Amino acid sequence: MVDIFRLLGLPSPSSSSASKEKESSRVSTPPGPTKMPSSNSSDFMDLSSIEWARKAGPISPDRHLRYIQPDDRHTIPHSEISDCLQGGDVVIVDLRRLAHMEAQKSACRRRIQEVARDLTIHAFVLDASEDLILVPGVGISVDVDRHVLGIETDLI
Repeated sequence: MVDIFRLLGLPSPSSSSASKEKESSRVSTPPGPTKMPSSNSSDFMDLSSIEWARKAGPISPDRHLRYIQPDDRHTIPHSEISDCLQGGDVVIVDLRRLAHMEAQKSACRRRIQEVARDLTIHAFVLDASEDLILVPGVGISVDVDRHVLGIETDLI
């Protein structure tokens, strides 16, 4: 099974909690009292206050991770996938439901490749059986040397 966190270049929650427990057991607390600023001191900033919320402004995600499986007719919604990719979304297509229909699976793979080629982006196979396909959206770059997913930036 593919670990979605490792796939996206993120630490796995189960491994990070185990590593935190190991680190906390190794790190000893420094001698002496630890000082915490009181809420009335100038060193204390309450980030949940209304003042900070106004400064930050509303936050809304503009890119999404889409997980798509074939429908009841064993097809994929290629026009909707194209629209999502043009908006910068990352699409993961799961063809494992079509395990018994190799011809239909290969037709879906070809259609995904055509959609990616029309948008001049690449589709990546994530497993040996070629059932999980990752298609990064427009404006998303993939470091194929280290398999790290990131957002494209202009060169300095």
